[in-house]
Amino acid sequence: NNEIVGLVGIARDITERKRAEALRNEQAKILEMIAMSVPLGKVLDRLMRLVESQLKGIFGSVLLLDRDGEHLRHGAAPSLLEAYIRIIDGVRIGPKVGSCGTAVYRRAPVIVADIMSDPLWEDYRGLVAPYGYRSCWSTPILSHQGTVLGVFAMYSMSVREQPGNETHLIDVTIRIAGIAIERKRAEDALLRLGQQRIRQAFSPGTTRTP
Repeated sequence: NNEIVGLVGIARDITERKRAEALRNEQAKILEMIAMSVPLGKVLDRLMRLVESQLKGIFGSVLLLDRDGEHLRHGAAPSLLEAYIRIIDGVRIGPKVGSCGTAVYRRAPVIVADIMSDPLWEDYRGLVAPYGYRSCWSTPILSHQGTVLGVFAMYSMSVREQPGNETHLIDVTIRIAGIAIERKRAEDALLRLGQQRIRQAFSPGTTRTP
């Protein structure tokens, strides 16, 4: 009799798809920042904030390899406590230097689920304990030639393993960080070369042609 007696509907949850699209868009914006020569600190800061927005309860950090090749310097850590950032700035590289120093020394990821019991943190527990960080997972950042540029770390206030379902996000983050650091190093090298040539051109005894 042409009367409505019910309704059939189909629903689809597109939350994950929208989340993935937002992630890709933000990654593209960060790559654009690198192409536009935005200062490295701002690029890495935005990259860490992106990671933190995707992983609940995670604090991202990047340490950069110092010119001496023996220490790590602060690169970006938008959510770590300032006092703790000052403590780890300049940490040395070695076989038993927390997660970051050990990861660079081994040139391999170091997963520490409990800082308070892991032997790699034995000499540093007293430093980190007041700030409440309990887990730290670190992965070296490598150039396209395989040289170490720095280290990417994720901290948590709870005892936990590295999120296994976010491996792709971590891999992409490390690659983007490597691109940004390599770009900055190349720009710095060109600047030093230009300054050197200027000094040579105007040094006493240098013959200059019009």
